[in-house]
Amino acid sequence: MDDQNRIIKLLQTFAHRTDPDQVSDAEQAILPSGEAAISALIEALNDPDPDLRIFTLKILEYFEDDTEPALPAMIKALTDSDRNVRICALTPVASFGAKAIDAVPILEKWIGSDDEFRHVSAVGHILMIDSSKAEELVPILLKALESDDFGIRCQTAWLLGQLGKLTEETMPVLERMVNDENSSVRRVASEALMSITY
Repeated sequence: MDDQNRIIKLLQTFAHRTDPDQVSDAEQAILPSGEAAISALIEALNDPDPDLRIFTLKILEYFEDDTEPALPAMIKALTDSDRNVRICALTPVASFGAKAIDAVPILEKWIGSDDEFRHVSAVGHILMIDSSKAEELVPILLKALESDDFGIRCQTAWLLGQLGKLTEETMPVLERMVNDENSSVRRVASEALMSITY
């Protein structure tokens, strides 16, 4: 069995574990394989099992080696048939900043979606890739902070924190969110304020 197939078998085993260390354990197990590990991760994004595709994206988000060769496959995952795979692809793709510019047209199609989480996540992750769209898109995030869904308010506050200085003008709104009725929103808003300030 070649290295790539061996790594994919290993990933399949780790993907079906339920403990909190599954991602870090898998990363440590495949890291010594170097380029073969990246090739296997790219191949795993085409696996028919959505759980394996999701798990692979989680590894790519935290992998210590250079994952840029996997960027086109991660961008393609934004069009996956499984919603959870698409959502999991957001952060590892956006972590490349401007290098992930090819993802923007895909994410722009998510804006205005009936799926509010998808809508808000697309806006925030586009801004991580292309900050020139701030004037157009930051108001959408501010509106999302008024959502009745505390999960949307949490996600939006987290995104604003990730965007840092780009969203400095949102600080007064986040300061109000620190008094939100929901404890999770209060916590995420506090963390976002710290991210923007420091």
